[in-house]
Amino acid sequence: MGVDGQRGLSGGLQMHDKLIVLTTLLIAPLIAGCAQIKSFSVTPSIVCPGETVEVHWKASDKIALDAAPPLEGTGEGPSEGSRSFAPTENVRFTIKVPGLLKSAQREWDVQVIPSQSAGLLGGVAQCGGSPQSVSTSFTLRQKDTSSRVRAVSIVNNYNRPLSVSKEDIEVEIPPQGTTDRFKNASVIGTWTVRTPLAPDETCDNALDAVRGRLTIRTQMSCEERPDGGS
Repeated sequence: MGVDGQRGLSGGLQMHDKLIVLTTLLIAPLIAGCAQIKSFSVTPSIVCPGETVEVHWKASDKIALDAAPPLEGTGEGPSEGSRSFAPTENVRFTIKVPGLLKSAQREWDVQVIPSQSAGLLGGVAQCGGSPQSVSTSFTLRQKDTSSRVRAVSIVNNYNRPLSVSKEDIEVEIPPQGTTDRFKNASVIGTWTVRTPLAPDETCDNALDAVRGRLTIRTQMSCEERPDGGS
């Protein structure tokens, strides 16, 4: 390669390096100006009155933690940390991280069970099996809900029969029907919900009919404490 060729190659490499540096200089402020929430959780999400929840977060900068309705102990905090709260009613926690170009925000709802409260439990449905059916399984863990929360009744919101099972209990619930067979059973554990396909129904039609999810409306209450408290 001649001298001119070497100079041309060297000049091209220098220009390429300059473009990389310029691009880095332009992108760096953009990245720095965008806030990030790396993790945010509130556990458990279902509690009984008087029980505490733990709020954990990790963000790119200092945060602002709010609660609706308001709770004492919210406000500004470091980029990483945790706080404990004892809500007496349903509450929504919101975490915000300010940024020069874009701020970040996340929300987390906590349900406080009074004497009784209803909630939807369920998951994404799938279709298959022989005979074919639409089904879903979901698991509530100790980190999700208080161990004191008990089922009172289960309602079938669909115009089609449902089979609901948990541990050694399995119940067929007619369309729009209700069962109390799960009364006093802990909501913690694995639930399976299933509905059979009609004779001329396809999987696609059945999944469309339930909008891709199967849910059960669960009436819940809090088990009394051993000392007789609520």
